[in-house]
Amino acid sequence: MPVSVLSWKKKKLRDLEALHLDMLEAEKARADDLLRAILPPGAVRELKETNEVKPRRYENVAVLFCDIVGFTRYCDLHPPEKVVSELQELVAFFEDLATRHGMEKIKTIGDAFMATAGLISHCDDPVLTSVKCGLEMREGSLKLDPSWQVRVGIHFGPVVAGIMGKRQFLFDLWGDTVNIAARIVDHATAGTVALSGAAWIHVRNRCRGKSHGMVELEGKGSIEVVECHEVR
Repeated sequence: MPVSVLSWKKKKLRDLEALHLDMLEAEKARADDLLRAILPPGAVRELKETNEVKPRRYENVAVLFCDIVGFTRYCDLHPPEKVVSELQELVAFFEDLATRHGMEKIKTIGDAFMATAGLISHCDDPVLTSVKCGLEMREGSLKLDPSWQVRVGIHFGPVVAGIMGKRQFLFDLWGDTVNIAARIVDHATAGTVALSGAAWIHVRNRCRGKSHGMVELEGKGSIEVVECHEVR
């Protein structure tokens, strides 16, 4: 075989190999981007190194739930495609707000949006950060089309966070802090940001609010619930 033909074939093989490696790198980058969209950065690193993300305890975490007032009735009056499209716009707005405040979106559950402060990224004041975000959620959702009225519930304490199982990864939280925050939002009145008394202690000198007294939460007994009106 002439040297020139042999050199051409070697070059072609090298080019094909380089192209294949570039494609593999592009696929790896896309897979990494997908993981980062699903999981927190620390969880991505742990998953790639150990093939799991073990649930562990985190202290001093603010948990925020926000849901839509009258959502079930709205769904009854509109086709599901329209509801999902409009809900997508609202969730994207909430995601942007959470990111801007240094919070972490955990997940959506139907029309409820769940986020944390002080879990993954350092936060000097997780409760105040959550309050500020919640107030902006309340105001901003009214300006969307359609205009949504929401309510927010916030509690503060320890959580256990990680991934359960080995398929269809979902970074999630467990514990009383999560359960109480979820129950507070159920008791919050339309258009309000409600905090547990334990969370309110951390912001009472920075916010204006009104106590609703002791409220019976299913499975949790009575706790104080405070409605926050504004940050001073």
